[in-house]
Amino acid sequence: MVRRNKSCVLVLLSALFTSVFDLSAQNIFSHLESKDSSTKASIKVHQDQRVESLVYGVKKNPVVSESPAVAVSAAEVVNTTEVQGYRVQVYSSNVQRMAKSEAFRIEGELQQLLPDIPVYVSYHSPFWKVRAGNCRSMQEAQQLKSEIGDAYPQVKRDLYVVRDKVKVPAKQ
Repeated sequence: MVRRNKSCVLVLLSALFTSVFDLSAQNIFSHLESKDSSTKASIKVHQDQRVESLVYGVKKNPVVSESPAVAVSAAEVVNTTEVQGYRVQVYSSNVQRMAKSEAFRIEGELQQLLPDIPVYVSYHSPFWKVRAGNCRSMQEAQQLKSEIGDAYPQVKRDLYVVRDKVKVPAKQ
């Protein structure tokens, strides 16, 4: 009886792995986010854009970025490098019950208001933070701060420039 159960488990596991590898031809992350046909439930995946780039390599398909509202090609992900620069911090909180959801809400609103500006949500225990931009100079970051404050007045008093590693096109 035990052998029979083990063989059933092995058959089920092999079927699961086969279906997962069939999904890898598609985009498994997109598949996870699609709505279930019977319950209409879906999963929201928040991840660094480099994860999908590592999983699928360089492809022409859009990938999920740190900001789901921003689609960038894997080639763009690979052709960037990180250097010391500045970003505008839009939000920071350590209130466990609401900080994560508030950070993603602010990220979504900011992306809708300023779609050309990259927005990053990060968690550095115990803080959830939302930062925007990839500025090389303090002056550029100050201009971005002003632009964000004008477009999104609800967060104007919370904006400030911070030193951070920023993404810039890699030299070829």
